[in-house]
Amino acid sequence: MKTTSMDLRLYMIANRLSAARSKERKTQYIAELEHKVQTLQSEATTLSAQLTHLQNLNSELKFRLQAMEQKAQLRTALSEKLIEEVQRLRLAIGERSRSESNISKTSLNPKMFQQQLRISQLQQQQSNQNSTMGAYQISNNKIMLSRESTLIHT
Repeated sequence: MKTTSMDLRLYMIANRLSAARSKERKTQYIAELEHKVQTLQSEATTLSAQLTHLQNLNSELKFRLQAMEQKAQLRTALSEKLIEEVQRLRLAIGERSRSESNISKTSLNPKMFQQQLRISQLQQQQSNQNSTMGAYQISNNKIMLSRESTLIHT
């Protein structure tokens, strides 16, 4: 019987040691998990800040793209109007040269020269404008050019 009670005691001691090692492993595992949670939370905070920054940058770039598209449309419209004006002037010069032989075909209409000078100045102003003011300036310039064009054609 003594061997059985001794075996039982040894078994109990071994079982307690095993339980203590298991508890230690569990404690270490929980500590590792807690550390991992802190690391992931820190990473999530950093990524959230980066996401906010990138969303703001994306919005700014979209606004700048829209301003550039408007500027391109304005330039296209301006180019088309200038081409029309050049054709009109060529026709006008051609008609005058037939009726007035002493007028040079290459002379410019003073109003046309002033309009071209104004257009150059407006383009220079546009290129100097801040991107946040670009869309506002472009719409104002469209109105100004439309008025000038109307004045010249009348």
